[in-house]
Amino acid sequence: MYRLSRFNCIDGKPDEDQVEVWAESYFYSIMNILNAFFSQVDVPETITRMSCIPFDQLVAEELEDESSEVIAIAVNKTLELLETEMELLQAYLDGESMGS
Repeated sequence: MYRLSRFNCIDGKPDEDQVEVWAESYFYSIMNILNAFFSQVDVPETITRMSCIPFDQLVAEELEDESSEVIAIAVNKTLELLETEMELLQAYLDGESMGS
């Protein structure tokens, strides 16, 4: 059976930019939902809770009908965004403790 992808292919390869844009949009939509919950807890608890969320599995499930190459691109981009988000939270926490 032929699978129809939501992403374009260029020379037989998924359009990496298009997949990464999708991953960014997906990640930030999840973060918008989670921010309502995280605003109720302190930063260390937020970091702990965020590290427990299986973002890679969520992305893979959302893209289960896509090729493994598309899933890998999207998962890698999502984990990169998560790492950046965690670094920002940790920097905020470190800056806050230095100010005390």
